[in-house]
Amino acid sequence: MSSLKTQIDLAEVEEFLRKNVSVDIENVEMLKGGEISQAFSFDDNSKSYVIKIRRVRKRFRKKDPFGKEISVAEILKKQDIQVPIPNIIKYGIFKEVESEKFVYCIVEKAPGKFVHLSPKEKFSLIDRSLIDVLYQIHSVDISSTKGYGNWNKLNEAPLGSMKEHILEFIERQKIYTNDKFSEGIFEIDLYLQGSTRIKELVKFCSTKRYLVHADYGYDNVLADEDGNITAVYDWEHSLFGDFVYDIAWLDFWRFRVENTYSQLYYEKYKDSSKVDFKNYKERLLCYKLYIGMTAADFFSESNQKDKYLEAKQLILELLQN
Repeated sequence: MSSLKTQIDLAEVEEFLRKNVSVDIENVEMLKGGEISQAFSFDDNSKSYVIKIRRVRKRFRKKDPFGKEISVAEILKKQDIQVPIPNIIKYGIFKEVESEKFVYCIVEKAPGKFVHLSPKEKFSLIDRSLIDVLYQIHSVDISSTKGYGNWNKLNEAPLGSMKEHILEFIERQKIYTNDKFSEGIFEIDLYLQGSTRIKELVKFCSTKRYLVHADYGYDNVLADEDGNITAVYDWEHSLFGDFVYDIAWLDFWRFRVENTYSQLYYEKYKDSSKVDFKNYKERLLCYKLYIGMTAADFFSESNQKDKYLEAKQLILELLQN
């Protein structure tokens, strides 16, 4: 388990819900999944909800982990774009203990299962829905917003290009991982190889801006028995930038062995005027390597050696391209 995973006792959650939501809370259960947040389901007056709780790491204290979902939901509603984001009921501070801060968010519980847990016979239906919803996200009009990178609730992002966003992290990663190179599991040779190739590929980054989920799939998306996407969660890492990043994310983690989402997305939307596929192959490779480097960094920081080695192997394979 990740050493960064939020650890909250079930009894503590029950007490919090009864004090802050309703005395009639029932059936509180811990849910699996997530590298940082801890989630619980519960019932209140015959309705089902999910509460997500996370410990906020020091370097992210100024960010709002859940407020962006409200902003996205408002934008989608105004533009009449059909992306299922569960209604947020309440969010705020769960508790503060000395230097530790925990935040929470309560949402309506959507029907279905996380897409990676769905039966294999449903994969083809889910894949089509997954791609269609992703295209809807990329179709959002963000012309009234500014910048590239991780945006805030004021709809502004801090950087001048997608290229700058990628390189900014690579340089920041070097600073954050100095101690890991000497004491941890993140190997400096892997950093040097990956970052060198990324710096060669960033010239292909698109200059067009799209709304990017940046953590799409797996335990952030639910699907029902008919393969329809019923919920898209966790917009905390959402970007203004290149839509290809979302596709690279799905392909990097090899969610489907028998096909790639980059092919499915391209085949369906290659004639669309809303998305730009120029230098598609190079952009995919750039973002896959970037995603691999961020994963290696995270798994090193959270002391997950097996997952670090998995990310390392995927990076080494990509470096052969």
